[in-house]
Amino acid sequence: MEYLKQKNNFDELAPCGVFCGACPSYNKTCLGCASDNKNQKRQSKWGCKIRVCCYDKMKLKYCIDCKEYPCNIYRKKLLSTHENDPRFTYRFEIPYQFPKIKSMGIENYYKYQIQRWKCDTCEGTIRFYNYTCDNCGKKLLVQ
Repeated sequence: MEYLKQKNNFDELAPCGVFCGACPSYNKTCLGCASDNKNQKRQSKWGCKIRVCCYDKMKLKYCIDCKEYPCNIYRKKLLSTHENDPRFTYRFEIPYQFPKIKSMGIENYYKYQIQRWKCDTCEGTIRFYNYTCDNCGKKLLVQ
C-alpha cells in the first residue's frame, strides 16, 4: 500500500476523474477518493471497483493513464448508471474533462477543477447533485 502514499498530492482528484472537492460529502464524511486516511466516516470508497483497480491492480494515479481506459469497470460504475438523471451530469462530463489532465498537467488541472466548481457570485463551492453553491445557496449550472 506504499503506492497510495505516492499517488498524488490532490485528494480531491479521484482516480476516475471525478473532482471530489465538489462532492457534498467532501470534508464532512469523506476526505476525497484519493485520500488514504482511514480516519474518515465515508468507508464505501475503499471497496470502489474503480479505485481498487486503478491503485491496487494497475498501480496508476488515474484511469486515464490506463491502456484499457475506459474499461468495462469504468463504464459500468460511472457512465452506465443514472443516465437520464440531471443530478449526475458531472459523471457524463468526465470523458470530456478528464483528458485535460494530460494536456494541462496535474497541478493546472487541479486549479482548473477548483475554478470550474467555484460559484461566480460568492466564490463558494458548487456541489454535485443539486448544483448548488454551499455558501450562498445559489443554483448554478457548471460549464
